[in-house]
Amino acid sequence: MADYAEYLALSLGLAQIIGITFPALYTGTTFAYSSIVIPALVTYAPPKLLAKQWLQAYQFGPKFVLPLILCGTLANAMLAYFDTNPSSRIQYVVAAVTTISIMPMTLLYMEPGINGAAKCKVQQLLRDEGFEMQESTGMVRVDRHTAKEAWRKWAEKTDMKDIALMWSRINAWRWMITAVATVASASATCL
Repeated sequence: MADYAEYLALSLGLAQIIGITFPALYTGTTFAYSSIVIPALVTYAPPKLLAKQWLQAYQFGPKFVLPLILCGTLANAMLAYFDTNPSSRIQYVVAAVTTISIMPMTLLYMEPGINGAAKCKVQQLLRDEGFEMQESTGMVRVDRHTAKEAWRKWAEKTDMKDIALMWSRINAWRWMITAVATVASASATCL
């Protein structure tokens, strides 16, 4: 029969795998969105098609963002809690904090800003096809308007291609942040 120490060792080993790979998966996926997907879309897609493609890619995000970010954060926080080496403990804390920082960046900066602006532009371009988004009534959702008024006005007069490219540049910061988390967690695991 396994004892507490064996369960803890198994749990910590699993946390090390999750603590490195989940931020790394998020980093790679977000890098691909910003560096591969969006540049390909804006090069060839006309505005209406680009609007549909951007919206579909954007609305897919929460299916992978939340699990990767929350699990990566919790795994690194657990490792920081149980690690007795001060150097690796600090690195696990850095990994946990940088990983979870994606959530406020997304919800408080990107949603009322570039994400919301892009959704407004999508609606503007697809209105004649019957596409209509409701206003957000509290909780941020990918199928609701979230843009502040200044971003809405900006989106009305800006081309979808330029909006998608700006979204790509801002989104790139998120993969850079979780790349730091990945390196910190891997480094702490190697100590």
